[in-house]
Amino acid sequence: MVIRGSKLIQILVFYLTGLHCMEMALTGAVACMDSEQEALLKIKEGFKDVSEPFSSWTAEEDCCNWRGVGCDNTTGHVTMLDLHSRDPSSKLIGKVSHSLLDLPYLSHLDLSHNDFQKILIPDFIGSLKYIKYLNLSNANFWGTIPGSLGSLSHLESLDLSGNGFFLRAENLSWVYGLSSLKVLDLGGVDLSNTEDWLDAINMLPSLVELGLFFCKLHKLPQNFNHVKFTSLKILDLSLNNFSSTIPDWLFDIGHSLVYLNLSRCQLHGVIPDAFRNLTSLMSLDLSENNLEGPIPLTLGLFQEQGERNRSSSLRKLFLSSNGLNGSLARSLAQFSQLAVLDVAMNNMEGNITEAQLQKFSSLRVLDLSSNRLALKVSSDWTPPFLLETIGLRSCLLGPKFPQWLRSQKNFSAIDISNAGIVDVVPDWFWNLSSKIMYMNMSFNELKGHVPDFSSQHQLSELDLTGNNFSSPLPRFSANTRILFLAKNSFFGHISNLCGILSINNCLNYLDLSSNNLWGEIPDCWKYGQNLIVLNLANNNLSGQIPNSTGQLIRLNTLRLENNILSGEVPSSLKACTELTALHLANNRLLGNVPTWIGENLQKLEFLSLSSNSFSGNIPRQLCQLQNLNYLNLSSNSLSGAIPPCAFPGMMIDYFDTNRDMSYPYMAYSDSVKLTFNILDLSSNDLSGRIPTEVMSFHGLIVLNLSGNHLVGPIPPNIGEMANLEALDLSRNSLSCTMPASMINLTFLAVFDVSFNHLSGEILRGGQFATFSDSSYIGNPQLCGSPLSKICSSNESLGDPHCNTEEGDEEKQGIQKEEQHGFKIPSFYLSMGLGFIVGYCGFWGSLVLNKSWRYAYFRFLGNMNDKIYVMVAVGAAKLKRKFQHQQAPK
Repeated sequence: MVIRGSKLIQILVFYLTGLHCMEMALTGAVACMDSEQEALLKIKEGFKDVSEPFSSWTAEEDCCNWRGVGCDNTTGHVTMLDLHSRDPSSKLIGKVSHSLLDLPYLSHLDLSHNDFQKILIPDFIGSLKYIKYLNLSNANFWGTIPGSLGSLSHLESLDLSGNGFFLRAENLSWVYGLSSLKVLDLGGVDLSNTEDWLDAINMLPSLVELGLFFCKLHKLPQNFNHVKFTSLKILDLSLNNFSSTIPDWLFDIGHSLVYLNLSRCQLHGVIPDAFRNLTSLMSLDLSENNLEGPIPLTLGLFQEQGERNRSSSLRKLFLSSNGLNGSLARSLAQFSQLAVLDVAMNNMEGNITEAQLQKFSSLRVLDLSSNRLALKVSSDWTPPFLLETIGLRSCLLGPKFPQWLRSQKNFSAIDISNAGIVDVVPDWFWNLSSKIMYMNMSFNELKGHVPDFSSQHQLSELDLTGNNFSSPLPRFSANTRILFLAKNSFFGHISNLCGILSINNCLNYLDLSSNNLWGEIPDCWKYGQNLIVLNLANNNLSGQIPNSTGQLIRLNTLRLENNILSGEVPSSLKACTELTALHLANNRLLGNVPTWIGENLQKLEFLSLSSNSFSGNIPRQLCQLQNLNYLNLSSNSLSGAIPPCAFPGMMIDYFDTNRDMSYPYMAYSDSVKLTFNILDLSSNDLSGRIPTEVMSFHGLIVLNLSGNHLVGPIPPNIGEMANLEALDLSRNSLSCTMPASMINLTFLAVFDVSFNHLSGEILRGGQFATFSDSSYIGNPQLCGSPLSKICSSNESLGDPHCNTEEGDEEKQGIQKEEQHGFKIPSFYLSMGLGFIVGYCGFWGSLVLNKSWRYAYFRFLGNMNDKIYVMVAVGAAKLKRKFQHQQAPK
């Protein structure tokens, strides 16, 4: 008998397989196939760092016992490969090996949380025909999802989430072939071009879980016939931009839906009554949308066919950050089974009584913050619940400290800020919960002693801003990340804060401003590399700024204003290259304005050195600050010419940007709002002309050059600064007529050119019809309304020689002689008399005119650094914003 070669091979394979099975039967163990073990080793070679999780992958050990490898108990074939990273510091870096195809029975593949360095998802993965579970999430894949994945007909779970918008799909037609799919998670994948995404999902009748959050979806069909995915239990469409109402088809899914997340989807309209159809719903998240109207009374009372209303299965309800209104008390009755109730930041109103909360025995999270609600309970009330999160910000709880909190011993977060509490904090409150991580009690009128927190290792965020606490500065754990004690009466030497700055500390935000702390700032910032904001303003701190502040390399904001600090600004701060705000005003600092500020702090947006003793010229290096939009060097002894800087940050229209006025930690405190697009060089010894480059600051809102020795004309193109709302050029030696282009300054609310050498006729019309004579006094050659001097034909034209350089130099020389030579005392006499008359007239007008009074006080308030000048021109800004909104797009 002749046996052909192919037949012989089959017999040998059968024989060897039989021996393999006999060996397994005798030893009781399943051995890995040699070919598949070799394939696994080739897969390992595709990664750069193979220390983890491949420590057990040795030739001496059967591959079925390797970490992350699973085999069939009968055949020994590799069926599972789990190489997901368990620790961000031990991510696998490399490529997806083609040797995966040599694992023909692979049904479970997990490569998640690794780094595949922006490669495409390999097309050959679509050839793993037995694969049931595929997880490539958070693995740094880029490019288009291969359509070959649609060939995986056995696939039950597919997770491609967390790869960012660099992973995209032009359409979802490839999912049509995934007939067995139960779980689909494409969170973060760019689906902006997939107009038919809902049609594709409807082809998956077995789908149980769908995640399409943060996918750039913009089309949400309102009506959809014949919904087939009626087995869906979990649906997450959050973080998309649908800009629509809640769709009707959602309620056709029926009784299966358990979890629904539509948060941050730009949804509008009312919450439909049809939610009663989702009778199995346990978690509903509609937060951070534009929903309005009352909470429907049917939301918590679902109805079965042929039955009357029954209690809801709903356990978690998130409705925060919408425009919901009406009485919350009316809705509480149907929510008594809830474990989580979050309606923060709406327009709900009314009183909440203990009777309405008496059935909430399951409640663990309660957030009623930022509504118009009042909690009216008796002093001896004991709630039926033990809360883990207490959110009652801006709810009326006071004036007495809420005694019912004494029963709450399991909370990890509490916010009772701005709650109208005027009382001493009882000692028992500080030791209520050992789990406390977040505590916000800001903006009440709380008093008492604040204890030592150094043993509270769980406490990460504490905000006691804006109370009446009066005690030495408490000690805190090195685990504290956010600490706000501003606007209290904490006293003592500031050296106590060094305890929190031990090695391996977590401190990110520290605000001790507006207290009674004294002494020198300690030189203990060596371990402050995590610090982002440091605010020690408005205390009685003395001495020099320590050199170790230069080690705060992540620092974004440094505020030391309104102290009695002396010496020069330490050059070590040049290492703080992340600084965007440097506020050192109202101290006793001296020396030159450091040149390294312009050379090293390239991200700087806010710079205030006002009301110090800086001297010398304004360094031209400041012109390198491309992002600067607030510069205040006023009330120093600076001399020389204004450098011809062209700050791009001041050329941008404020209303054309998305700047966040909360600077930079409004989420935790009421932190001082720093206004933008302001240039203030007033009350120095600056000379020369106003640089024409300043007129290029089209986004500038406030310009103050008053109290210097500036000469020459007001630049003729000043009218190009169309956003200007406050302009002060007073107390200089400016000459010539007022430029005609100034009539274009249509938002100007504060204006002062008094005490110069201007001539000619005052501009008529526009905003200039609103200014009083106090804006112009001290210019003998000015004429016209509102001054009493009537213009002659010659005076209307002004001085024909005023633009010559010789004239400028002559007038500058006269000004210096007047101010330094004391040779014309009659000038001072006349100026003094004129000043008295103008003073009375000016202040009289301010007394009679409330809007002028507010505007001028806020504009010239040097002691407040003129930061709040935006309030002075609020009316103009609102008008302008309205015009922007009404303008045709």
